[in-house]
Amino acid sequence: MPGLFSLFDGVNNIDDRAAQVLIAPVDDNGKVDLKKGARVLQYWPESLDDPFESGWQSKQIPGLNRPLRQWISGTDRTITFTAVFSCDQDGDVGSSDGEVEEDKHNVNINAAIAWLRSLCSNDYVDVPGSGKMAKAPPVLWLHFEGTQLGYNLGDRAPDNGAESDAGIHCVMDSCPVTYQEWFPSGRPKYVEVALSFSETIQIGGNVYAYGSSDFSKLSGKYTLTKKERGKKFGVFNR
Repeated sequence: MPGLFSLFDGVNNIDDRAAQVLIAPVDDNGKVDLKKGARVLQYWPESLDDPFESGWQSKQIPGLNRPLRQWISGTDRTITFTAVFSCDQDGDVGSSDGEVEEDKHNVNINAAIAWLRSLCSNDYVDVPGSGKMAKAPPVLWLHFEGTQLGYNLGDRAPDNGAESDAGIHCVMDSCPVTYQEWFPSGRPKYVEVALSFSETIQIGGNVYAYGSSDFSKLSGKYTLTKKERGKKFGVFNR
């Protein structure tokens, strides 16, 4: 099930009253242009998995009852959630002469799937004297409005000028589609796309690594110590 409200009211007519999930490609300079390729999801996802691991490994030492812990490097941060697309009316949606007008309840589901898969696919570019050369799938800017899921990268990321609060620079790993319902015509009526993204610090040819100190500005707003907890809730010893 998607969130309780639809966020999409046409590609260029977004409902600003509700939070939305924005996905936009990043160019070779690390910039985001919301007028080129950026789209929002029809619904806010019901849940989201955002694992974060440190990368410690065990080092076995003969004679010790516990292994030593050795930090090697960070691990992948893989963000997964299910995007839902639905259409209430059977007919061609979205084109200028379409049978059904595109709105927050009716989107062209096949077009939405094609858009997502384009973000997960490589391309081929013409190279003079060499023919066509493969180009990697695009780096993406994933923005969950209001969540600050990408806040930690902060000022280290290139200024893409896209939104006021931070998004996550990532690549799409997979977008398998489950068709749940169809119209009698065979057009899809309701689909679920299990999206998987991996955060990347390689943006526009540069590497923007971040560490624990980069969380300090936001984490400092959580100030509930044992003493403060006692003042606010009258509990000291639990």
